[in-house]
Amino acid sequence: FFFQSATGGPSISMKLLAVFIAAAAAFSAPRSQTRSSPAPRSVLALRGGGGEPSEAMLQATFACNRLYASCLAEANAEVAMLRKTVAAGEDLSGFGAKADAVLADAEDKFSAGTPAGDADVAQLYADKKEELSEAVLTSIEPAFVKALAALKETALESFKAQAVGQDDLANAASAAEAAFVKGAKVCVPAKAGWGYKAERASLVAVIDAIKSQSKKASAVKQQAQQQMSTAMNYLQLQSQQMQQIQAQYAGGQGGKWSLGAAYRPPDTNINLSGSYQQGRANLQLSMVPDEGAALLGPNGFTNGVGPANLGLSMNVHL
Repeated sequence: FFFQSATGGPSISMKLLAVFIAAAAAFSAPRSQTRSSPAPRSVLALRGGGGEPSEAMLQATFACNRLYASCLAEANAEVAMLRKTVAAGEDLSGFGAKADAVLADAEDKFSAGTPAGDADVAQLYADKKEELSEAVLTSIEPAFVKALAALKETALESFKAQAVGQDDLANAASAAEAAFVKGAKVCVPAKAGWGYKAERASLVAVIDAIKSQSKKASAVKQQAQQQMSTAMNYLQLQSQQMQQIQAQYAGGQGGKWSLGAAYRPPDTNINLSGSYQQGRANLQLSMVPDEGAALLGPNGFTNGVGPANLGLSMNVHL
């Protein structure tokens, strides 16, 4: 509302209006907070208290992370060489020692780069060193698993080679399992809590399956051999019986005899021969030239022998 004076101007001055507006603005303005929210504990740990972080602590954290990354990269390069060794099928007897050397080298390098400082800095580097060890072991673990798989395969091949031609596979199974255990023990890093029970159980299960199949095959083979032996014994018995029957038949007929004779008349090509065998008589007349006539003269062989120009053969079976 405006009140005009006699001169026509406003009755309330502009100063009163300004005071009213300022009072309203002051009443509606939010109250300022006098308390600040507490900082997170992780921030307080880096700051060393509730105040602002110290420059020395920030530099120590940055240096610790850089040292961690450098040591881990060098360790991973050495782990890559271990993986190549396993993939190439080389000797795995030194795998565990090499893994321990990689881990120890990484820890030694980290310890060598750890500066001497207060308790907070020392704790920071100690926690990071433990994290480094776990990271290196995590990188080695896949190579360790492949090494166990390679040892298992080698043990199986050795078992199969020893099982050829053997009926009892117990010795071959024990030798294969012992070879796997011996190789697996030296593959486990000293600072790792790893084991090989699952792989060993898997190896034993496969060997038992092979043994079971081998026993079945041996049983079938033995049964076939027994059937073959029975058939051979039957044939031999039949042969013996046939021989006995033939012997009895030949002995029951008594003695057997046979007779044969041949005669050639002098100065002729006539050859007369006769035979008697097993109750049968056979007479044969043939014209056969005398091959020795040219050598014996005109009278041939009969001139020298005389009237006994006769060939005679006789066989008697008793």
